[in-house]
Amino acid sequence: MPPGRLLDIGAQKGEFLWYMQQSGWQVEGIELDNQVPNPAGLPIRYGNFLEMELEEAQYDVVTLWAVLEHVYDPVAFVAKARKLLKPGGRLIVLVTNLNSIQSRYYQLDDYPRHLTLFTKGAVGRLCQRVGLKLLRVHTGQEIFGGSLVGGLPYAVKRVFGYSESEARSEWRQFRDPDLFWCQWRGRDSFLIKLISRVDRAVSYPIEFALDRMGFGQILTFSAEFSDK
Repeated sequence: MPPGRLLDIGAQKGEFLWYMQQSGWQVEGIELDNQVPNPAGLPIRYGNFLEMELEEAQYDVVTLWAVLEHVYDPVAFVAKARKLLKPGGRLIVLVTNLNSIQSRYYQLDDYPRHLTLFTKGAVGRLCQRVGLKLLRVHTGQEIFGGSLVGGLPYAVKRVFGYSESEARSEWRQFRDPDLFWCQWRGRDSFLIKLISRVDRAVSYPIEFALDRMGFGQILTFSAEFSDK
């Protein structure tokens, strides 16, 4: 799209706004957490988006990057965002995809921090409900990570004696990454290390295939507002 006026809801420190500003866009942001710093001094408003008085039909693009899954009323967020779009304007949203191996079996959908879980069908119904035309749905790892890496060593540990809680407690910690990737019951294991390397090698082509089939963990969609 040619540069225009852009609103980023959930702007955090303004990294995306800064990038788009360098590309010629007129940018504004809204951040729900007033404790987040704004190092570049960008035009970011702080507070509850749903309670803000904003002029309608002002933006060519409204974005929500990894925000909608965290709010209590995603329908209200999208409905208000639609009102802010000019005719022909685009809403672009990133959420996680419940219909993915990572969400279904790795439990990476981050609940309860993620209050609403999305599928391709759900975002289509959401857009229809608020009067947006869904243009494109895509799943992939390009913007945020949603890697399959870890499944093979987890499966091996479960098959050969680990309980689910034991395996996950080793996986989901940062104190000693080798505990999951290179060790068995707290001791170095050449076999587990080898399995982990095989896991990394085979995960990427599987991810690529799943993304192309629409089952990647990170789901982005774009929708258009038309007043016709």
